[in-house]
Formats: sequence, C-alpha cells, structure tokens
Amino acid sequence: FSNEFHSSTEDAALKRMDWEIERDRFLKRMQRAVNRLSQKERQILVMLYMQNEEMYDYEVYAEMRISQRSYYRTKAKAFYRLAFALRVEVYKDGGAPE
Repeated sequence: FSNEFHSSTEDAALKRMDWEIERDRFLKRMQRAVNRLSQKERQILVMLYMQNEEMYDYEVYAEMRISQRSYYRTKAKAFYRLAFALRVEVYKDGGAPE
C-alpha cells in the first residue's frame, strides 16, 4: 500500500495534459518547418492542408496561376524539404542515413 491515491478522473486529466503538451510541441515544430519553405512551397501546403475548406490540386494551381507541371514540381520539392526539416525523411532502401 502507498499513500498515493489517483482517481480515474485525475489520471484522465493528467493524460490529457500530457497529450496537449505533446501536441503543442508538434505544432511548433511543424510551424517552424513550414516557415523554412519558400513562399510558393508554403502557399501550396497551406492551401491544400492547413485550411478549413478542402481544395484540390487543380484548384490550387489555377488560383496560384502557375502551370500544372510547375505546381507538381514545387509541391514535391516542398514535401522533400519539409521531410528534411522535420527529420522524417525516408530513403529508397528503407534505411536511415549513417
């Protein structure tokens, strides 16, 4: 026996607090990584994934007034740079760099 007493409500509150701290860390990390991208790369990712209204690729490149080819190149480069900034890059052989 110990002198400690934890109710299920206290445990749930502590888990929720830990979750919120982790979420805030992740969001700050993501924000720093996105801010390191070029303006065009950042604009593409924000328009596609960081708005309440869902947009499709063709809507984004039409609104940005860039060609489809240029759009997909920039989008791929944005994901590549974002992966490196977040240190989640994956290599073709499946291993990490040594």
